[in-house]
Amino acid sequence: MTKYSFLLFLNFILLSSCNAQQSKEQLIVLGDFGAIEGYIIGLENEPLENVNISIYENLNLIQTTQTDKDGYYLVDSLVPKTYTLEAHKNNYAYHIEHNIEVKEDEMKELGTFQLGESIIEVDLKPVIYLYPESIMDISVKLNYQGSIIHCYPKYPENGWKVTANPEGVLIDENGKEFYALFWEGKPSKKTVPSEGFVISGEQTVAFLEESLATLGLNRREANEFIMFWMPQMEKNAYNFIYFEGKEYSKRAELVISPAPETFIRVMMHTKPLPHRIEIPLQDLTPLKMERKGYTVVEWGGSFLETDVDL
Repeated sequence: MTKYSFLLFLNFILLSSCNAQQSKEQLIVLGDFGAIEGYIIGLENEPLENVNISIYENLNLIQTTQTDKDGYYLVDSLVPKTYTLEAHKNNYAYHIEHNIEVKEDEMKELGTFQLGESIIEVDLKPVIYLYPESIMDISVKLNYQGSIIHCYPKYPENGWKVTANPEGVLIDENGKEFYALFWEGKPSKKTVPSEGFVISGEQTVAFLEESLATLGLNRREANEFIMFWMPQMEKNAYNFIYFEGKEYSKRAELVISPAPETFIRVMMHTKPLPHRIEIPLQDLTPLKMERKGYTVVEWGGSFLETDVDL
């Protein structure tokens, strides 16, 4: 090997090493856009792989990705705006970070988030859509048997007060626009179903498509439901699924004024299963809803306790 060839080879090795070390720190060419990066670790500070990362603007899903083997995630090509980040994974806590300001040609470093507590038995992501037949001032109060974890927009002492139009656009008392109301909470009482469905992971999306249509969700609402839950369910061997009815309306009462003509509430409980089990099939007929007139829709879900015997 000539001296020139050796120097070229040495330079290649040094550049490769440098690139390997900086693969997660290097600033990609962002131009008119911005990006968000960070790490997710577990309770013992171990990197968590395959954590689902979702980026929202005013509850509107913008992008999704997952962490790699080092717990690292990167979301790029973001228009300079303010975003919300959600991180969630089966059997780990659910983390949400609000008011992330992304600027042009800037990498926003969020540092390291730790997911340690179980998210089981938490009512995850109930979102409320309001569709009056004409522009209307609407009050929404939540009487919840448990502790509220998150609300967006912030829940006032006397409940949300918004002006809604037939397309579902909401304007709060400060003049800020939303397309839905959002809350999460930890119930004071566990849900122990005695019936439901056992669906293979690969068939779960098709099952949800059909079931959500039966329960009254329109295409946009069903899309958002599935985009949130699919990453948690499609890779499991099987999923137990149960749709809660009147029990949910009692423990998470919504008082809406003026009262809607149609009120659809979809609360799904699920649990990953290593194999198929036998359980009485749930009849969705009592939960079936037909939309008409002034309509309010809510959907959410939770992971069942791992020690529940199905």
